[in-house]
Amino acid sequence: MRTGASAKIERLLAIVPWVVERGGATVGDIAERFEMRPAAVYDLLLAAMCYEVAGAGAYENLGIVVFGGDDDAGEAWVHVEPGAMLDRPLNLSVPQAFGILVAGQSALALRGADRSGALATALDKLRAAYGERVRVSVELPLPRSLPTLREAVRAGTTVSIHYYTPNTDAVSERRVDPLDVSLADGHWYLRGWCHLRQDLRSFRVDRIEACSDTGESHGRGTEPSDATAALGAVAPAESDETTDVVLSIPRSDLWQVEAYPSREVRDDGDRCIVTYAIRSPLVLSQMLLRLGAETRVVNAEELPPDLAGAGGAAAASILALYDT
Repeated sequence: MRTGASAKIERLLAIVPWVVERGGATVGDIAERFEMRPAAVYDLLLAAMCYEVAGAGAYENLGIVVFGGDDDAGEAWVHVEPGAMLDRPLNLSVPQAFGILVAGQSALALRGADRSGALATALDKLRAAYGERVRVSVELPLPRSLPTLREAVRAGTTVSIHYYTPNTDAVSERRVDPLDVSLADGHWYLRGWCHLRQDLRSFRVDRIEACSDTGESHGRGTEPSDATAALGAVAPAESDETTDVVLSIPRSDLWQVEAYPSREVRDDGDRCIVTYAIRSPLVLSQMLLRLGAETRVVNAEELPPDLAGAGGAAAASILALYDT
């Protein structure tokens, strides 16, 4: 799986201060601390050795050096020697300070980051120095369907919606009896009785592409709008026609878990047991290829044949590209 540039920067922001505080570390030490594969650590730091940043009229590197040892075994030694540019005080503009704070907070949220170390201390000093000037307020536009849905909840009438489901990349037309509209985790949700599935479902309001009130009274009544009560026991519309696939993933690959939305993650010693809602064998085969040979399907015997055989099909498709 490819990691984006912003994710790589966040990892470096967490790793580099940790290495500097210790006067150096092996690739294996870093891999264990940040729950990465040694090869992934080596690739990240090898690229960072070439990074250049603008200094006083010139470009300078970050002072990261990786040398010696067996790279595959994690024995290579990592040393960080901050250059003159990183040693001298920096005069930051407010946008630059804000950018550093956002990136730094993201880095501290990573597994293995030292939340009381040099990076955390530096961010505290930056907040103290810039104070109110680095605070930000964001006004998010309300979903266009929200007024119609709120009125339907109040009036007890059925709505007709066109709903986009990301894991199928399709739009379905549904009739829903709205019971509640609430805000949770930064998103508006509609909870209601779905005529298509004949069951309660929750819908992300920003994924409703069209919405109209039919004017038909459904007579189901309304319930309290507490977000937890409204969403806790109601299956999301995205879970329609999906199957729970349970994977056992090595802890060294745990960072890859975040690339896919999961239902549950459980710690099992040196491995994690992760449950995904899967609709397509193609999606599962792509996941298994990216997660690698050490990942296992725990509940293969309980899965439909197309899902149970997704791993073998993926391997066969790769082998078919070769003559031998």
